[in-house]
Amino acid sequence: MEATVKVTKEMKGNVCTLRVFGILDFSTMEPFVKEVQSIEYEVSKVIVDFEKLEFIDSTGIGAIINLVHAANSKKFTVEFIKMGEEIMELFDTIGVFTIMESLLEKDRDSFV
Repeated sequence: MEATVKVTKEMKGNVCTLRVFGILDFSTMEPFVKEVQSIEYEVSKVIVDFEKLEFIDSTGIGAIINLVHAANSKKFTVEFIKMGEEIMELFDTIGVFTIMESLLEKDRDSFV
């Protein structure tokens, strides 16, 4: 079975919610990257919902870090919701939260 990802985008005012379904890896990250690139400057907050994310590899985490860089340059905040324990531990181990703290100047608790 081929790895797939689906990303849905919902706008409510200036808040953009990205819901990630399936597997976010080197072979599937393009839909996520396109949604991140399409975020307008008017957006004040991006919420990433990981409830249906089954797997993420280092390339997928790189795409998440690119979102953090976009947040820094476009001046919006990022919040992760419904993260499973494994994904949270992986983000912590790789340093995603540290990067977010550094670039977005907020503490870890404000991201999850």
